[in-house]
Amino acid sequence: MSVKASLLVIAGLLCGVSAAPAASVTISDTASGLPGVALDATAMLVDAGLPVRSSGGGKLTVEVKGLHCDSRSNGPLVAADPHAGLPTLKCRINAKNEKDSRSGQPFAEARAMTDLLQKIQDAKGNGGVAFGDCAMGGYCGTFARSISCTIDTMVENFINGGRWTCTFTDGQ
Repeated sequence: MSVKASLLVIAGLLCGVSAAPAASVTISDTASGLPGVALDATAMLVDAGLPVRSSGGGKLTVEVKGLHCDSRSNGPLVAADPHAGLPTLKCRINAKNEKDSRSGQPFAEARAMTDLLQKIQDAKGNGGVAFGDCAMGGYCGTFARSISCTIDTMVENFINGGRWTCTFTDGQ
């Protein structure tokens, strides 16, 4: 290892910065541990108007990059405030992983997608993915570097599964 590389590693350790690679997990609609996850994720991405592209062999792909969400608890400070006690959640796609990011475009399926990402993060055999990070003061950030879903159009019987598969990559 070069001196420069060694100094960068030491600086990262001193600052609490990790150069850990992103983790990914692929979930099929046939996975018994997370039923419906691939179907729901695919539906959310398609409903959001993301382009569905042919990837050959009867397979279509829809993908989102840079899904960032800001969540706040909004503790009840003043009972007359209509937001008191209601958590707020705003998500953006093609966004930077930074608090209160204004980059990218709004993503309307915020609650459903963050619930789905939490379900994946909490599951056994999740590939080590970590999408959420909470701080003091009731703020939580959620970030997925990418979510890529494949639709196998050659599977005609939807009941038996095998039609939807999604790969979730965290932003670590």
